[in-house]
Amino acid sequence: MRGHWAKIWFEKLCRFRGRKPKATWEFTADDVVAFLRDHLRRKTPAWKRLKIIQSLICYRRYVQSAPFDDLKFIQTKLESLTRAEKVKEARLRESSEHPADDIEDVVGHIDPSEPDIIQNLRRAVRARQDTLETERAYVSNVIAFMRERGLKSQAHFAEIHAADVEAHLTDLAADGNVAPSTQNRAFYALLYVFQHVLKREMGDVQAIRSIKGKQIPTVLSVAEIEQIFAHLRGVHLLIAKLLYGCGMRISEAMRLRMKDFDFDRIVIEVHASKGRKSRIVPMPTSLVPDIRKWMESRRVLHDIDLDQGQASVCLPKALERKYPAAARELKWQYLFASHRLSRDPRTRVLRRHHLHKDTFPANLRAAVRQAEIHKHISSRVFRHSFATHLMRERTDICTIKELLGHADIKTTRIHLHSLNRE
Repeated sequence: MRGHWAKIWFEKLCRFRGRKPKATWEFTADDVVAFLRDHLRRKTPAWKRLKIIQSLICYRRYVQSAPFDDLKFIQTKLESLTRAEKVKEARLRESSEHPADDIEDVVGHIDPSEPDIIQNLRRAVRARQDTLETERAYVSNVIAFMRERGLKSQAHFAEIHAADVEAHLTDLAADGNVAPSTQNRAFYALLYVFQHVLKREMGDVQAIRSIKGKQIPTVLSVAEIEQIFAHLRGVHLLIAKLLYGCGMRISEAMRLRMKDFDFDRIVIEVHASKGRKSRIVPMPTSLVPDIRKWMESRRVLHDIDLDQGQASVCLPKALERKYPAAARELKWQYLFASHRLSRDPRTRVLRRHHLHKDTFPANLRAAVRQAEIHKHISSRVFRHSFATHLMRERTDICTIKELLGHADIKTTRIHLHSLNRE
């Protein structure tokens, strides 16, 4: 029977390579790899691809009486993939037999060594589909509160009330001298725990508040922006131009996917923005060639991931459950992808994420030093400059509000302070 399948797969390999099925054809490992990659693209499971290579080794050995050492590494790789595939299938069967375990598929990996209230906080954040940044911030603030109060578990929160939260926030302002945003984040983290984990009211909190003076955003001139652009290269230059040309936040630019660029309408769709909102911004026509070029290089990287069976990207939960294959589609991949794969901290799945959030700021700081500009500059300055320059050109403030994605026009009016002198 093995010899029968060996002949069948040899003939299929011949047809694939455009050869006549003659036993005298000395096929190479490259021929076999190309044949197996074609089956991978057609979603042939690993166990079946393993049968193919075993049959071809059998044909090489018993029909052609030729050495087959060059094919053994392929067999070894597919044996490993087959074992991983069987483990995954076993877990799926187990989850279907134990529906109660399905909640773990929703919330992802939870470290069992963490205090139970932290585990429950992570579950609540993920069930509500809040961002990973929100989860990390809330966990950090709650752990700091527990450390200060000597709390070890959720049961210890039974004696915690508004007065304890009030004292903690007052200490942050009076002794910690923290920024108002830091104190506010600590308050909302604890409020989140009371509402979604403890399921009870926290009570009225009247803490001493951190005081923040009125801040005017830093704005760059067009000449200064061009100086900074002159010292940026590659992907970091393209990101900087998108921040200034579209008024994006750095997080929004990093999360741009291939499907978000509409070259017919010359617009960019910005999704998963602050407050889970979406908006459309004009695409600077001067950037169209650069964007197309970068998208082509991203497509090549995606093809390599597909060939290696590693193409995967993080998707919104509902979409991931409804369309399991979407994570491997090119249109859903991040444009500014990381050069290496990493494990999703929630699901532990190996994926290609977007560039790390600290990559661009580090390159921007270096460019600012080289340009010898002595203002305090962060990635957000491009957004401020975008808004201020539009106001200088008498653009309607409501239009600017929509382009920036502000919920309240009062936030947009902050940029008017930069024009007071003029």
